[in-house]
Amino acid sequence: MIQSIYIKNCLNYFIVFIISLILSFLITSLFFQNKITKIRETEVIDQGKGMIKLYQALGDKDFYEYLKGTSDLHYDVYLYDQNGLVLRSPNASKSNGLSKKTIMDVVKGEGYRHNLQIGLPLESKNGRYAIFIKPMLKDQFSQIRNILLTSLFIELLIGIFLILITTRFLVKPIVKITNATKELARGNFQIRLDVNSKDEIGQLAKSFNYMVRELNNTEQMRKDFVANVSHELQSPLTAIKAMTIALMEGAVKPDEGKIYLEQIELESERLSNLTKQLLNLSMLEANKSPFNLKRYILDRQLRNQLVAMQSLWMEKNLEIDFDIPSLEVYADESLMNQVWTNLYSNAIKYNCDHGKISVRGYDHGNHVEVFISNTGYGIPKKDIRHIFERFYRVEKAHTRTTESYGLGLAVVKRIIDLHNGKISVDSAKGKETTFRVCLKK
Repeated sequence: MIQSIYIKNCLNYFIVFIISLILSFLITSLFFQNKITKIRETEVIDQGKGMIKLYQALGDKDFYEYLKGTSDLHYDVYLYDQNGLVLRSPNASKSNGLSKKTIMDVVKGEGYRHNLQIGLPLESKNGRYAIFIKPMLKDQFSQIRNILLTSLFIELLIGIFLILITTRFLVKPIVKITNATKELARGNFQIRLDVNSKDEIGQLAKSFNYMVRELNNTEQMRKDFVANVSHELQSPLTAIKAMTIALMEGAVKPDEGKIYLEQIELESERLSNLTKQLLNLSMLEANKSPFNLKRYILDRQLRNQLVAMQSLWMEKNLEIDFDIPSLEVYADESLMNQVWTNLYSNAIKYNCDHGKISVRGYDHGNHVEVFISNTGYGIPKKDIRHIFERFYRVEKAHTRTTESYGLGLAVVKRIIDLHNGKISVDSAKGKETTFRVCLKK
């Protein structure tokens, strides 16, 4: 079984090419044969009329001498009277295959034409005759066939050479893609294809390069995810283990034991919250979270969520500027609660004491926009493009001053994507941070 695409393509081209040559040869041969037959038929008739005049002028003996002297002509000439064959050209065969009836019909004055053999009636002072002229076309047709076969054979050789070359150029990028795919399967995400053509193979190469970049990004995210989860889990587990050992070995004073137990409970709660967020994000990315779309009043949801977090923003003495008209959206109300909770939580958490939170909403006909701003320390430009990645936090040292795991905005982004909406952030270090959410109505 042939497995090489190069050989398959070559064989396909060879078969098509050879069949085309055979058909071309047959069609060309028939075309030329018919064309030559018509031309020669006219020539034979003219030649026959000329021989009739010559015979009438020369007579039997001189006409035969004439035929002997013109033996190099490509004609077989037969002269009949009512009794049979009178004379024939020197190179003619003994019989021309004509029936006696046909001969007699021509002697009586009828014409004959069949397969280039011409029969014409002839009258002389010696009586009535029939002259038959048959051209010898075998040699001419053989020469034409030889010329055609030679030219077709040369075309075949040139065609085979060109097929081998062009097919190699066609298959070469496919071989590159195949080898690159094997490298990718081995885990080499740095492989790239250098194919500059703009045809389908060029598009395939561009798609392959794009796929490799995305896989490389995914692999890097996976590594970062494992590293971040390990770090987030390791820190509280280490603290719990150390405090548990201290309690078990009696290295803690009785009045400090309660503090250690409270700290263990706090770290356990952190682990529980982390696993819940990871499970939530995992379900959203796997599209396993319940997704119940309905039309509901968005401005009421935004207001209720802000009121529910009143104790948090009042603790930092934040000013609230809420200005949203009546808005309706078609979305999952439960999932959108998570979006507003996370965005409000960040606006409070990363705000300054006595700062300000602004909430604005706009109705644009087929979609609505919500802007949530805070007067915190801002997000550096270099961090904005990573802000929606899992475990990404602006503070690179994994401190716990803000009790953040870097998962909230990743959850927000996934929920907005599920709604075919858009979310973006506008900020700079030391400036106001604004999150823009766009949802369809």
